[in-house]
Amino acid sequence: MTYEEFTAGLGEYSALFEKGLKKQANKLLFAFVEDFQKNVPQDNADELLFRFCREFYDEGKFPDFRIYGSPRLPFQLTGLMHEYLKRECLAEKMPQLRWAYQLGGRYYNPHDPQLEQDPYDVLERAYKHPGCDQKTVELYFESQIADLDFGAHHFPDGCCIAREVYKEDVKTAERILSEHELPPEFAEELEYYKTLYRIYFEWSDGGRKGDFDERCRAAGISFAAPKAFYYTE
Repeated sequence: MTYEEFTAGLGEYSALFEKGLKKQANKLLFAFVEDFQKNVPQDNADELLFRFCREFYDEGKFPDFRIYGSPRLPFQLTGLMHEYLKRECLAEKMPQLRWAYQLGGRYYNPHDPQLEQDPYDVLERAYKHPGCDQKTVELYFESQIADLDFGAHHFPDGCCIAREVYKEDVKTAERILSEHELPPEFAEELEYYKTLYRIYFEWSDGGRKGDFDERCRAAGISFAAPKAFYYTE
């Protein structure tokens, strides 16, 4: 199969989907993927999927596969990509390690789940790889910020991550900043969360006295606590 034939098959799916013919589009894509798996030799398939990942994840092509600006592959393709990236991750290849994160998340597990192996932090491996690129650096930093954002989601009622997790996320983020050059807003975002968590821990350890929002304003940061509703029987 040529790359032009591969992308033409994806184009047929996109055309039907855009017309609102979702059932027909999905049926076509299921058949396309099944034919690909049965009839395209692995070496040929790997070449095609490598080029597709590069164009999709790194060059921003295939806009029909993007939702709200973020890459979202159709379900049928995710299975195809999973098998390809599983092999590539086990061979410790880059940028395939990063692509696996972009496909399945930080704790993407390229092993057979039935083997009950530990989660495989594919993004951390990508960062430590000699072929680590700038996009991997940014994604690894952003994953630490995502942890901190999740942990603060229910401030001041409670923290969604353990204090040790917070410390480890900050330590990792600071290490990334020391090892690579990133835009100033990355460091600024980290400082925001460090300040927010410092206020929370001081307030919580001090018996939760005083107004939390006022402490944030006094520290010069903006924080809007989510509304919480409590019910009693």
